[in-house]
Amino acid sequence: MLESRYRVYGLSILVALIFLGFKQPAVAGEKIVIGWLEKVYISRHNFSLRGKMDTGAKNSSLHAVDIEYVQEKGKPQGSKVRFKVIDTEGEYRIMEVDVVDEAKIKRPRQEVSTDRVTVDLETRPVVELEICLAGITKRIQVNLTNRASMNYRFILGRSALTGDFVVDVSRKFVYGSGSPCRKIKKP
Repeated sequence: MLESRYRVYGLSILVALIFLGFKQPAVAGEKIVIGWLEKVYISRHNFSLRGKMDTGAKNSSLHAVDIEYVQEKGKPQGSKVRFKVIDTEGEYRIMEVDVVDEAKIKRPRQEVSTDRVTVDLETRPVVELEICLAGITKRIQVNLTNRASMNYRFILGRSALTGDFVVDVSRKFVYGSGSPCRKIKKP
Protein backbone atom coordinates (compact mmCIF):
# COMPACT_ATOMS: atom_id res chain seq x y z
CA MET A 1 0.00 0.00 0.00
CA LEU A 2 2.78 2.42 0.94
CA GLU A 3 4.73 1.49 -2.19
CA SER A 4 1.81 2.32 -4.50
CA ARG A 5 1.37 5.67 -2.74
CA TYR A 6 5.04 6.55 -3.54
CA ARG A 7 4.47 5.59 -7.17
CA VAL A 8 1.48 7.92 -7.36
CA TYR A 9 3.51 10.75 -5.78
CA GLY A 10 6.41 10.10 -8.18
CA LEU A 11 4.14 10.13 -11.21
CA SER A 12 2.42 13.29 -9.96
CA ILE A 13 5.77 15.06 -9.62
CA LEU A 14 6.85 13.91 -13.09
CA VAL A 15 3.61 15.14 -14.68
CA ALA A 16 3.92 18.47 -12.83
CA LEU A 17 7.50 18.93 -14.08
CA ILE A 18 6.45 18.21 -17.66
CA PHE A 19 3.61 20.71 -17.53
CA LEU A 20 5.70 23.34 -15.74
CA GLY A 21 8.33 23.37 -18.45
CA PHE A 22 10.80 20.72 -17.37
CA LYS A 23 13.77 21.21 -19.69
CA GLN A 24 15.44 18.36 -21.46
CA PRO A 25 18.90 17.37 -20.32
CA ALA A 26 21.87 19.04 -22.00
CA VAL A 27 22.96 15.74 -23.57
CA ALA A 28 21.11 13.94 -26.37
CA GLY A 29 22.72 10.53 -26.66
CA GLU A 30 26.41 11.34 -26.77
CA LYS A 31 25.96 14.74 -28.40
CA ILE A 32 25.64 17.96 -26.44
CA VAL A 33 22.57 20.12 -27.00
CA ILE A 34 23.49 23.76 -27.65
CA GLY A 35 21.48 26.81 -28.61
CA TRP A 36 21.60 28.66 -31.92
CA LEU A 37 23.71 31.36 -30.21
CA GLU A 38 26.48 30.41 -27.78
CA LYS A 39 29.61 31.85 -26.21
CA VAL A 40 32.66 30.33 -27.90
CA TYR A 41 36.03 30.47 -26.17
CA ILE A 42 39.21 30.91 -28.19
CA SER A 43 41.49 29.06 -25.81
CA ARG A 44 44.96 29.94 -27.10
CA HIS A 45 44.18 33.64 -27.32
CA ASN A 46 42.29 33.81 -24.00
CA PHE A 47 39.01 35.49 -25.00
CA SER A 48 35.48 34.62 -26.08
CA LEU A 49 33.25 35.43 -29.03
CA ARG A 50 29.51 35.18 -29.53
CA GLY A 51 28.93 32.49 -32.15
CA LYS A 52 25.91 31.63 -34.26
CA MET A 53 25.40 27.97 -35.02
CA ASP A 54 24.58 27.87 -38.72
CA THR A 55 23.60 24.38 -39.84
CA GLY A 56 22.88 25.77 -43.31
CA ALA A 57 26.55 26.68 -43.78
CA LYS A 58 29.14 23.99 -44.38
CA ASN A 59 32.11 26.06 -43.22
CA SER A 60 32.75 28.47 -40.36
CA SER A 61 33.46 32.15 -40.90
CA LEU A 62 34.87 34.83 -38.61
CA HIS A 63 34.64 38.60 -38.87
CA ALA A 64 38.19 39.88 -39.15
CA VAL A 65 39.58 43.29 -40.03
CA ASP A 66 43.04 44.52 -40.94
CA ILE A 67 43.88 41.10 -42.38
CA GLU A 68 47.51 40.96 -43.44
CA TYR A 69 49.81 38.15 -44.43
CA VAL A 70 53.02 38.16 -42.43
CA GLN A 71 56.42 36.66 -43.09
CA GLU A 72 57.66 34.20 -40.51
CA LYS A 73 61.34 33.33 -40.50
CA GLY A 74 61.98 30.05 -42.28
CA LYS A 75 58.46 29.80 -43.74
CA PRO A 76 57.10 30.85 -47.14
CA GLN A 77 55.36 34.22 -47.54
CA GLY A 78 51.63 33.94 -46.81
CA SER A 79 51.88 31.02 -44.41
CA LYS A 80 50.78 33.18 -41.47
CA VAL A 81 48.12 35.89 -41.14
CA ARG A 82 47.55 38.66 -38.59
CA PHE A 83 44.11 40.17 -38.05
CA LYS A 84 41.81 41.83 -35.51
CA VAL A 85 38.56 40.47 -34.07
CA ILE A 86 36.08 41.98 -31.62
CA ASP A 87 35.52 39.88 -28.47
CA THR A 88 32.36 39.61 -26.34
CA GLU A 89 33.52 42.61 -24.30
CA GLY A 90 33.62 44.77 -27.46
CA GLU A 91 37.41 44.98 -27.42
CA TYR A 92 39.68 44.42 -30.42
CA ARG A 93 42.00 41.44 -30.14
CA ILE A 94 44.95 40.87 -32.43
CA MET A 95 45.49 37.30 -33.54
CA GLU A 96 48.35 35.81 -35.53
CA VAL A 97 47.87 32.26 -36.80
CA ASP A 98 49.02 29.91 -39.53
CA VAL A 99 47.11 29.82 -42.80
CA VAL A 100 46.00 26.25 -43.57
CA ASP A 101 44.12 26.87 -46.82
CA GLU A 102 42.34 29.44 -48.97
CA ALA A 103 38.61 29.48 -49.61
CA LYS A 104 37.24 30.71 -52.91
CA ILE A 105 33.80 32.23 -52.32
CA LYS A 106 31.44 33.11 -55.18
CA ARG A 107 29.98 36.61 -54.90
CA PRO A 108 27.18 37.63 -57.30
CA ARG A 109 27.47 41.20 -58.58
CA GLN A 110 24.79 42.99 -60.59
CA GLU A 111 26.01 45.40 -63.23
CA VAL A 112 23.75 48.46 -63.17
CA SER A 113 24.27 49.51 -66.81
CA THR A 114 23.46 46.10 -68.35
CA ASP A 115 21.35 44.58 -65.54
CA ARG A 116 23.48 41.42 -65.86
CA VAL A 117 24.60 39.41 -62.89
CA THR A 118 28.21 38.29 -62.87
CA VAL A 119 30.06 36.20 -60.33
CA ASP A 120 33.26 37.36 -58.68
CA LEU A 121 35.53 34.99 -56.78
CA GLU A 122 36.68 36.23 -53.39
CA THR A 123 39.71 34.51 -51.88
CA ARG A 124 39.73 34.23 -48.09
CA PRO A 125 42.45 32.88 -45.82
CA VAL A 126 41.43 29.79 -43.85
CA VAL A 127 42.96 29.36 -40.40
CA GLU A 128 42.65 26.70 -37.74
CA LEU A 129 41.47 27.78 -34.30
CA GLU A 130 41.13 25.82 -31.09
CA ILE A 131 37.72 26.60 -29.65
CA CYS A 132 35.87 25.48 -26.55
CA LEU A 133 32.10 25.23 -26.79
CA ALA A 134 29.93 23.70 -24.06
CA GLY A 135 32.92 21.96 -22.52
CA ILE A 136 34.15 20.44 -25.80
CA THR A 137 37.52 21.65 -27.07
CA LYS A 138 38.25 21.08 -30.73
CA ARG A 139 40.24 22.48 -33.63
CA ILE A 140 38.14 23.92 -36.45
CA GLN A 141 38.87 25.61 -39.73
CA VAL A 142 37.54 29.14 -40.12
CA ASN A 143 37.64 31.47 -43.10
CA LEU A 144 38.37 35.13 -42.40
CA THR A 145 36.36 37.94 -43.94
CA ASN A 146 34.87 41.31 -43.07
CA ARG A 147 31.38 40.48 -41.78
CA ALA A 148 30.69 43.99 -40.38
CA SER A 149 27.45 44.24 -42.38
CA MET A 150 26.22 40.87 -41.06
CA ASN A 151 24.12 40.32 -37.92
CA TYR A 152 26.44 37.61 -36.61
CA ARG A 153 30.19 37.95 -36.84
CA PHE A 154 31.20 34.38 -35.97
CA ILE A 155 29.42 31.57 -37.79
CA LEU A 156 30.02 27.95 -36.84
CA GLY A 157 29.06 25.75 -39.76
CA ARG A 158 28.31 22.04 -39.98
CA SER A 159 31.97 21.06 -40.26
CA ALA A 160 32.61 22.57 -36.79
CA LEU A 161 29.47 21.11 -35.20
CA THR A 162 29.47 17.61 -36.69
CA GLY A 163 29.96 14.73 -34.30
CA ASP A 164 29.72 16.67 -31.03
CA PHE A 165 26.66 18.92 -31.02
CA VAL A 166 22.93 19.06 -31.66
CA VAL A 167 21.50 22.56 -32.15
CA ASP A 168 18.19 23.37 -30.45
CA VAL A 169 16.96 26.34 -32.47
CA SER A 170 14.45 27.32 -29.77
CA ARG A 171 17.26 28.07 -27.29
CA LYS A 172 20.27 30.37 -27.04
CA PHE A 173 23.17 30.68 -24.61
CA VAL A 174 22.32 27.31 -23.05
CA TYR A 175 25.61 27.36 -21.17
CA GLY A 176 25.75 31.12 -20.62
CA SER A 177 28.01 32.12 -17.76
CA GLY A 178 27.95 28.55 -16.46
CA SER A 179 29.99 27.28 -19.39
CA PRO A 180 32.22 24.33 -18.55
CA CYS A 181 34.96 25.92 -20.67
CA ARG A 182 37.87 27.61 -18.92
CA LYS A 183 36.90 31.00 -17.58
CA ILE A 184 38.53 33.86 -19.42
CA LYS A 185 40.32 36.35 -17.19
CA LYS A 186 40.87 39.94 -18.20
CA PRO A 187 44.56 40.93 -18.32
